[in-house]
Amino acid sequence: MRSVALPDALPDGSRFLHIGLPKTGTTALQGALDRARPRLEELGAHNVGKGRHEMRVGQVAADGLAEFWQGSWEERWQELARDFRTSTARCTFWSSESLSHAKGERVAYLADRLGAETHVVVTLRPLAPLMVSQWQQWLRRRGVQSLEEWATSQFEAVSVAGEVSVDYVRFAPMLHRFSLRRIVEEWGPVFGEDRIVLVVPDARDRARTLRVFERLMGVPEVLEAVPEGNASLPYPEAEMLRQFNRAYTDHGGDHATWMEAIGVLARVPLRDYTNTLAPHPIRAPRWVAERANEYAAAWNAVVEASGVTVVGDLADLLVDPADHAEQVAVPTAVDVASAGRLTDVVFTAALEHASRGHAAAAATPGRTDLTTYGGRELLGELARRARRRVTRR
Repeated sequence: MRSVALPDALPDGSRFLHIGLPKTGTTALQGALDRARPRLEELGAHNVGKGRHEMRVGQVAADGLAEFWQGSWEERWQELARDFRTSTARCTFWSSESLSHAKGERVAYLADRLGAETHVVVTLRPLAPLMVSQWQQWLRRRGVQSLEEWATSQFEAVSVAGEVSVDYVRFAPMLHRFSLRRIVEEWGPVFGEDRIVLVVPDARDRARTLRVFERLMGVPEVLEAVPEGNASLPYPEAEMLRQFNRAYTDHGGDHATWMEAIGVLARVPLRDYTNTLAPHPIRAPRWVAERANEYAAAWNAVVEASGVTVVGDLADLLVDPADHAEQVAVPTAVDVASAGRLTDVVFTAALEHASRGHAAAAATPGRTDLTTYGGRELLGELARRARRRVTRR
């Protein structure tokens, strides 16, 4: 392992991928990179991604796009890969935490499409708070387990030694996806351990990650912090969303509909609603912090024995369990005004989803499923069908 306070600039003509990890400040970093795009281009640093983050394109590249997402993402991925591979810029890069989904042969596929001499940059965060953030993200994907239930299932799915006890096709257990052991063992042989850069955060300097990326690109201080717009739900609202998910699941709601309505149509309204709420940080109980430290310490040992470059101090990836309460009370009540607003966000998304379904069905000749009709439309359709039957007689 090579440990540095700040990295050297990559050689002219270099390319690098920032593959996350998710919930490590990636949204803020991508916002800063997008805002500074014109200036970076002037300085010879070319961002092949469009906008802040082309998430679906990254999911296609990593073979992690769920079946319920529709769109011509494959074409855009191939276009992006060509741009990345053939760019003549002094420095070419792409930032997408979706790439961290890639596993096994898909990592080799990325090297083939983007170039095996590409550098791989990974931003990190202590595991205990990272697990809390991931639990919240999981709630936005129809999760129903409490924080402690979910954490228990994650520890059971992946051992400290890295053994995965569950079968998966695309979506790896959280502790496997975020494992530094996996990064070293799966990405190292393909891209070369000497081309992997791990960036450890500095809690005392929130702008430090921006400085690290400027150094890698060989540019002056042109990146400025931008609002993440990706705030976490306070604990009471998170629990309300979890109970909604449970009710939806218990009455047989399907996942594709939930993801379309809540994951897509309600995504921006839910974000805007969350950004107006008073913070109520969720902290892992002490036993979760202690278990997370066991994993982080084992991962750090693998990194120390490798040839990767670490920017910062690996010890900062551990937390002090004494800072975590032995037990964390789960909220059982939520502010009624907040509950009303969250209900409005969900209800509005459901109405829009139903409207889209009716419009799509109306555009399909000869539809026979009466469940796709609205109230008045249903009465009209029933009348038309009755008249047709009379005519046939």
